[in-house]
Amino acid sequence: MASVREVEHRSASACSYESSTIAITDNAWTINSDTDQQLTDDADNNNEHEQPVKCTLLSPGASIRVAPMERATSGWSTEHFHQNLKLPEGSNAGRGIIVQFEAMARECIAIALSPYHQYELGKTYVVHFGANGNLQTVIRRHVNYNEAVDLTFPSRVCSENHWIPYWICLQNGTLSAGVGKCVGKNVIGSLDDSMYNMLRSGVDAVRYVGVGNSALNRNARDLRVRNVAVMSIPGRFGLEGVPMEAQSAFVNILDMEYVTNNNGSGGGGGGGSVATEAELLAEYEKERAKAKARAAKFGIEYKEPAPDAFLKWSEARRLRANPERGFITGIDTFSAAEKAKADARKERFAKDERKRKGLDDDNTDNNNNEGSDNEGGEGAMEDEEGVDDVAEWEKTKKDPLPIEQAWENWKVVSKFRADPPGNLLSNGNTSGEIVLSLGSDSATSGMDTAEFIPKKIVVVPSKIHIFSIDWAPFKQIRTDDLLSFFRDYGPSYVEWLGELSCNVLFEDKHSAARALHALSQELLSPPPAAVDMTKRWEPPSAPKNDEDMNDENANGETNQLDDDSVRDFPLDAPPQPADGGAIEPEEDEQEPLPDFGDMGWRFCKWTVRKVSNDRYGRRGTRARVLMRLATSLDVLDDRPTEWPKPPPGFTTKRVLMPWHDFSGKRRRDGKRDTKRRRRSDGGKRRRGNDNNNRERDLDSRMGEGLSSGRAGFSVEEIEAERNAKNAEILDIST
Repeated sequence: MASVREVEHRSASACSYESSTIAITDNAWTINSDTDQQLTDDADNNNEHEQPVKCTLLSPGASIRVAPMERATSGWSTEHFHQNLKLPEGSNAGRGIIVQFEAMARECIAIALSPYHQYELGKTYVVHFGANGNLQTVIRRHVNYNEAVDLTFPSRVCSENHWIPYWICLQNGTLSAGVGKCVGKNVIGSLDDSMYNMLRSGVDAVRYVGVGNSALNRNARDLRVRNVAVMSIPGRFGLEGVPMEAQSAFVNILDMEYVTNNNGSGGGGGGGSVATEAELLAEYEKERAKAKARAAKFGIEYKEPAPDAFLKWSEARRLRANPERGFITGIDTFSAAEKAKADARKERFAKDERKRKGLDDDNTDNNNNEGSDNEGGEGAMEDEEGVDDVAEWEKTKKDPLPIEQAWENWKVVSKFRADPPGNLLSNGNTSGEIVLSLGSDSATSGMDTAEFIPKKIVVVPSKIHIFSIDWAPFKQIRTDDLLSFFRDYGPSYVEWLGELSCNVLFEDKHSAARALHALSQELLSPPPAAVDMTKRWEPPSAPKNDEDMNDENANGETNQLDDDSVRDFPLDAPPQPADGGAIEPEEDEQEPLPDFGDMGWRFCKWTVRKVSNDRYGRRGTRARVLMRLATSLDVLDDRPTEWPKPPPGFTTKRVLMPWHDFSGKRRRDGKRDTKRRRRSDGGKRRRGNDNNNRERDLDSRMGEGLSSGRAGFSVEEIEAERNAKNAEILDIST
């Protein structure tokens, strides 16, 4: 058949359909070409079992790009159907219907089977391939708005980079779905709805097909569908219909021929030391089979377990997230051959520059000045809170941060930091492994006891472990901000591990290595002894209770106290003298700085910046981070059940900078500071009145009487009334 130019349509209602035939073999059900169709028509073959099956076919070369359906309109609409996308004319709808198609989707392919060319509540079946983050397939018929007949089958059947064939078969009241070109094989699951099939009327038999996209999360993407074919149950299979294989244990397209790249999305392939998507699914299926066998052995009902039951929580969360694939570098840019090529290019461009030297110096300087800041809008972001030091951090676009800053706040945040064990990452090692004796409750203790068992710990070269030294600003940083920070190197997923730490996943180890070396700088080992870690901060004028902290978190400011004085108060601050003077640090309390360089840590060249306003923080917030390659220990085994309290000064209502955490740098005097100072001065003036003024004020108020609608009583009137009552009581008693 001649090649046909592909035409993309925005919905099923905008496409055209034609009649064709399907050739059935033991291995595949394929659409006949025009030549095959002509030969079939010319052949005088009356054997029904060998004749092709009539079908309604989406026009060759046409594909449908389906946008996510809107929840507000219950999803389905008339644009998802077409009056010609139905069983061929003359087909027996009572026998059933078969739908074949190919799709390229990240998740949530929705195929509707309806008696009319629209969604009919209570009469329409819907099959959702790749639901719940491409971890399930759901077969459902809504009885009403609150009840549904449905079944869920764990599976991984969608791919955003490959065309995957699917089939759906409704016969004898049983709706089955599977993967592949042969109906009845690679069965994902079946829904037995024979009771409804016996009670429904003939006009409610399924005839029409709808194509939709049921992705509802914020990362929902369009999907593409092509080669849609609709046919009735072939007569060659008799009254029992198409034979179905036993339901597969777990249908995973990564194990099939349709997907040639088995790294899997979000798997961080290329390193071989991080569990890929296929490996995680294989482990999940293995444990799932054990649970099913256990239920059969003890005669109990089998319930489908969640991936969290067998996998580590952070890995199961990555499976459910179904992240998009990032950029694959594919080459080792740090190999000797690639470095030689880079040096040759550098020399060639330097030679060309020397030839032009003296001609374009002025232009070059101007261009450098103009292009030194790629995000010029950030420098103008003097937010309404009075922070005018953004320009100080803007210049770090071309000037990396001093490495001495890597040791700031290290005492305060050390309890959140997870250092790699031993010398696993020392001297730039990227593929080492060690064996430690680890207990079940501590992965990094390194204590050797008879109860501990050895565990192999390896480097994961396709993951970069991030740890922030700025607590308050980093609490505003979210996944989108980190993906934007690494955007030039193709990150695929951010795996959060705690308040200040996370892993950034890449598709291969070469992309991770490029990002690590381009965005971070080496740290000295041993650490410099001349780093001044003294914090010049001022204690708050009064202790701050929980109610004040709640007010600050809600409104971003305090009413009476200067919020900078509270924000600059470190958690582990030493006591201050009563007169407010500084305490001289004692030499015996000085602790040696941690040797970050020997442990494999690197310090960021530039700060991580929040790129947009949201309920978690304000655009322009910046935080400094430490980076290193991740290890097999950098995972969360279980879901966290508690979180630490936010640091002093944290708020989501304004831009935070590194000095807002625990440094002593004061915020510049802005309008809000001026108003706060004016209110504070007024209070002091009132409190500064002398005793004479207080006595005069008290006398004047006593003379005015009560603040009510009637006149006040004098002292003489009150005394006379009291004497009259006493006399009356005395007369009664006598």
